[in-house]
Amino acid sequence: MGFLKPSLTATALAVALAATVGIQGVAEAKSLRYAEFGPNRGARAAALQWFADEIGNQSGGKLSVEFQWGGALLKARAVLKGLGDGVADMGSIIAAYNPKEMQLYGIGDLPIDNSDVWVGMRAMYELATTNPHLQKAFDAQNVVYITNYSTGSVQLVCKKPIDSLAALEGVKLCGTGPYAKTFADVGASVQRLPQPEVYQALDSGLLDCNQNYFYSIKAYRQYEVAPYVMELDWGQNMGFGIVMGKNAFGRLSAAEQKAVRDAGSAFIDHYAKGIVDANARDKKAMAAGIDGKKTTLVTFPTDQKKALLNAGSKYVSGWVDMATKGGAPGQAIMDDYRRLIAKYAKERDTKGYPWNR
Repeated sequence: MGFLKPSLTATALAVALAATVGIQGVAEAKSLRYAEFGPNRGARAAALQWFADEIGNQSGGKLSVEFQWGGALLKARAVLKGLGDGVADMGSIIAAYNPKEMQLYGIGDLPIDNSDVWVGMRAMYELATTNPHLQKAFDAQNVVYITNYSTGSVQLVCKKPIDSLAALEGVKLCGTGPYAKTFADVGASVQRLPQPEVYQALDSGLLDCNQNYFYSIKAYRQYEVAPYVMELDWGQNMGFGIVMGKNAFGRLSAAEQKAVRDAGSAFIDHYAKGIVDANARDKKAMAAGIDGKKTTLVTFPTDQKKALLNAGSKYVSGWVDMATKGGAPGQAIMDDYRRLIAKYAKERDTKGYPWNR
């Protein structure tokens, strides 16, 4: 008397044990705070949600991602430092916003012959995950590189056809980065405007052309006021990626770190396919005509494309010089990058894109 019956004791113990396991399970689940400067809409936001789901899948549900959209936690220029300081666990960074700190990572923004999205992203991913000098640059900011984005290859949307460098003389053009500098070098009058303002500038005659990408030209409906697209297929911007705070990454188990890295690698193929498909779809739609507005596609002549690459080469060699002055072997890093571009171009040519294999 005074003691619980054995069956009741066993039941109570089982309930207590289940509750304890449940509490431990909740405690073990880890949520990663992600600082994203972009809005929670559009293709990139959808790709980020896919990335978050992949982290959950790869970790067996032990990791989740909590997005802070629209710069609510950290503005775009503050993400790199904020991650290093532990304000957030993970986030999207742009090398151009931190040119000194991310000078080596800025190699992805150079106007070189690298216009295939998957090839470029794979080359950039391998460079950032294997080259000791890029790894050291990320480490110096107390962050860990996880994966990459790409804008896709640079095109020109114009009010009149442009089929040579000479035809760019005096053209009022909106551009960014070393691409814009190259346009200016060959005689264009370069201005800088945010994309939401470009439509009105083209419509009013303030601009003649705009540096953009097929999916973005369609998204901003710039084809309505500029009916020609010059297919430059010129480089791409890839100093643009996802990093994690070093301390946050260090708090993960080895298995969880692998899950994040594996999700990062898978993201390259997923994101590249999205851009390749979007470009092909939107290019076809604009050429066929949208709401009565038909786009004329102008293939930039091969000799002029070569001349354009040559015109931009000063910014490539300039990057090498700056990297070298900063204490890194600039030419060796550039050679490594070009080797990786050739490696993945060969893989694409022999095997096709991963999603078509």
